[in-house]
Amino acid sequence: MTIYADKPAVNVKERLGEVDKPSGVAGEALLRADTTRQQQELLGIGRRNIVMNGGFDVWQRGTSVTEASNSYNNFTADRWSAYFAGTYTQQQTTLPNGDYVNYFRGVLGTTSANRININHFIENGNSIMSGKYVTVSFWLACDRPGSEVNVKLQTTSGTSFTSYTQIANEYIKTEQDWKKYEITFHCFNDLGNNSARPHGLLEFDGSDAQWPNGSTFEIAQVQIEIGRVATPFEHRSYGEELALCQRYFCTGFPLGATITNGQSVTGTNDGVNGWVAFGNNVARSVYIHYPVEMRASPSVTLYSVGGMANGKWGIYDGSTWQAVGSTAIDATNKHFNVRENGSAFTMGVGKAYLLKGQWTASAEL
Repeated sequence: MTIYADKPAVNVKERLGEVDKPSGVAGEALLRADTTRQQQELLGIGRRNIVMNGGFDVWQRGTSVTEASNSYNNFTADRWSAYFAGTYTQQQTTLPNGDYVNYFRGVLGTTSANRININHFIENGNSIMSGKYVTVSFWLACDRPGSEVNVKLQTTSGTSFTSYTQIANEYIKTEQDWKKYEITFHCFNDLGNNSARPHGLLEFDGSDAQWPNGSTFEIAQVQIEIGRVATPFEHRSYGEELALCQRYFCTGFPLGATITNGQSVTGTNDGVNGWVAFGNNVARSVYIHYPVEMRASPSVTLYSVGGMANGKWGIYDGSTWQAVGSTAIDATNKHFNVRENGSAFTMGVGKAYLLKGQWTASAEL
């Protein structure tokens, strides 16, 4: 018996366009990714590094900072603090992977019990990291090989450490030569305490507090990423990294700003300070704008230059530098105003003067 079966017509050209193309292991992983974030992790694109100044390029406080005592407020490279007394400097080297980098070097000293302990605070880091997989990667070298260092993620209220809790940690062993470490954490969920501990903290803390004075450690290319994949270090331009850091700390020199008695003026703008106006012969004042809007109203400190008394600025009267009188500072997160409460000398009518001095503004967490 013969059986006949009808089969629908096939458009060969159309079906050829539907033939699966080979994608390989990486392509299959990309196709299976559930979110754009996962695809970015696989491709190594997009803003990935939560750490600011993880490449240790920005040192507004100076590329060599000596701390005399132990404190969580020992700020060194921008966005980094070092608890133990010592000297912390920016250095350069070529890593084993071929990258020529700036790195952070610590030389411990002046106390009897030392160890590596450096900290990086992450604004609103609790909501970023709590309950998630987080990958930390960095290069480390140390002249105390075999020492244990506790790499910790914590939630905190800020540098005062009035409230903090550990959400993940792992111990590593130091080596004398540069070594790259990649650690993936599954963070404990601390979102219930976000109001008390809103910020995050990455801490490198040696567990052996008996390193002798003069012990050194070096660290480079620190990166924190959400997810389980450690991607290559994200390089940001110096200008972008500097602007990110200036939200927390910035400094400037009001050199070349001319003030004139008896009239309101708009002075020169040297790219750091925007001069708005001044007062009169009795109580002079000037507004100085930060290079970026700061995180909060900062603590502003005036420093003298050119032989002026500490905390006072100088005014050049055409022949000599005159110290200004006592000053008062009103600061917002966009600018600060320096007022001279009483004149130290009389300004001539219609005569121009040059203002000189230095300032720092800190709004660290």
